[in-house]
Amino acid sequence: MSNIVIGTAGHIDHGKSTLIKTLTGIETDKTKEEKLRGMSINLGFAYFDLPNGERVGVVDVPGHEKFIKNMLAGSAGLNLVLLVIDANEGIMPQTREHMDILTLLGVKDFIIVLTKIDTVDEELMMLVKEDIEQQLEGTVLEDAPVVEVDSISGTGIPTLLDTIEKKCETIEPTKATGQPRLNIDRSFSLKGFGTIVTGTLLEGELHVGDDVIIYPQEIKTRVRSLQVHEQDEEMSGPGKRTAINLTNVTLEDVGRGDVLTTKDNVTVSWMLNVKINLLPSATEGLKLWDRVRLGIGTTETFARVVPLGVEQLEAGEEGFVQLRLEEQVVARDGDRFIIRSYSPVHTIGGGVILDSQPKKNKRYDDSVLASLAIKEEGSIQDILVELLDQQGKGLSPKGFIATNIGKSEAEVADILVDLIAEGTIKEINGKFISINQYNRIANDLVAVLDKYHKNFRLRQGMPKEELKSRSELEMKGKEFDTLLGYYLADNLLKETNGSLSLKDFEVVYNKYNQAHRDKIESTLLKAKFTPPSDEDLTKGDEQIQEVINSLVGISVIRLDHTTVIHKNYYDEAVNSARDFITKNGSMTLADFRDMTGSSRKYSMLILEYMDKMHVTKRVENTRELY
Repeated sequence: MSNIVIGTAGHIDHGKSTLIKTLTGIETDKTKEEKLRGMSINLGFAYFDLPNGERVGVVDVPGHEKFIKNMLAGSAGLNLVLLVIDANEGIMPQTREHMDILTLLGVKDFIIVLTKIDTVDEELMMLVKEDIEQQLEGTVLEDAPVVEVDSISGTGIPTLLDTIEKKCETIEPTKATGQPRLNIDRSFSLKGFGTIVTGTLLEGELHVGDDVIIYPQEIKTRVRSLQVHEQDEEMSGPGKRTAINLTNVTLEDVGRGDVLTTKDNVTVSWMLNVKINLLPSATEGLKLWDRVRLGIGTTETFARVVPLGVEQLEAGEEGFVQLRLEEQVVARDGDRFIIRSYSPVHTIGGGVILDSQPKKNKRYDDSVLASLAIKEEGSIQDILVELLDQQGKGLSPKGFIATNIGKSEAEVADILVDLIAEGTIKEINGKFISINQYNRIANDLVAVLDKYHKNFRLRQGMPKEELKSRSELEMKGKEFDTLLGYYLADNLLKETNGSLSLKDFEVVYNKYNQAHRDKIESTLLKAKFTPPSDEDLTKGDEQIQEVINSLVGISVIRLDHTTVIHKNYYDEAVNSARDFITKNGSMTLADFRDMTGSSRKYSMLILEYMDKMHVTKRVENTRELY
């Protein structure tokens, strides 16, 4: 057992803060306003040691209905919750709402703490306990241990500590996998230190000196120092309440709702595809364009609802929904959230994010629904393949995959070996692509080239950059080049003189094009080393220009954008230059002009092209072999 964070939940004035003060000796109601009003407004943090010496963190969250969104902020990263119930009152409205929120957020471990027992007679205590048992039946709390305490007198506190210790021993600690991620729930400034942020480290490890980024602003900063439970540390791990002193960040730059992590470890989204569970107590269902409050991480924003596959969701139902957000949120697939009604405000449901960067979906698109079903229920292998199927960028590194499916890189490596062996995944230069996506990109490229060939029958192919642009692939140039290499090796495409075409494509000349070709080649052969310009050859005829372009690399060489030379004479020029330089060590422009009988203008054009093709290189006023 380690890295356990305990939260409190319950109705206002049921004794949460007093209980924590008794357990920890720390008063979590710290602000003047909180003391005057006699209730928690902001999150309070403390810690205490269990009988076995293990130290646990505590988050005291406000119970008043007006401060439910602060309660949501405090629930991120909780391992165990003490559900505090006043023995005089039993379960109250905010008790029930806290239970609903925590259950929807995936909390499974609870201890029910009956407080103020010294003020209740035995008969009322029995009635309250029976009512609690009935109300918790069928919920995740029905088997939770019940401990009776009085925080003022100390009655039952040792029993509570023993119960917490036993419960913590059964909780699996969060593994230190992935990149560090912390939802910021507080930010403040201390003289001589600067800006400090706090939160529970959800995953990964954070070290003094680490470079980190604050999202959604994407502010680059560095960890100056760390504290865990008010002790300076060099490192903090998952599940630990952590205070982080940041460099080069002002208090105005950062606040609750922001996320501290590493580059590209999260997405900043305007839309989310989610699975929602509506509470049976929800007064109304969810229909198209309903406005709701979305609580995710430590932030709350507004969203519009777009049900997928159904007209609307009714109370107690579950289903897929696209949330269109009014502000960007920072999220990852697998993150849990809460939705509350716009007005009057109450919790109506929650769920899990299945796609943190979706496109606008049609409401009844079977492929979208199937994809979401895989992400919700599929095996880890299915989820990995689905992730790669949806990657418009094509090739994905191992770290990206590990981050998005919630596994370590070592675990992902083992899964990838199996998927590659069965032919579901392809490895390319240390990155990975699903076979479905590999074939889909290939089909897209084929479709683009096929259309191009029909429109430009006399062109040998499409320039690579144009193909990349027209295919609308979201990948970098090097990755596109790498994929092209594989498609060329697979004999799906072919490359001719730097242009790409379908493997079976050949330029076919009709009798008119052939006549133009014959005349062009004849003219260039007669011109030798002083070729005419394109304009002289075409006389403004676009069809003749197309024929000239089709011959480039075959029987003509394009020296610049206005001039071509017959390939026979270019090859002769290359051979003559090589022989001359081999014999004499170098060659001047005048030497080359005299050899070819050309003019200075055309001699310069030919030599500059030879330099470009790495036949020769210019050294001051002479040419040497490259």
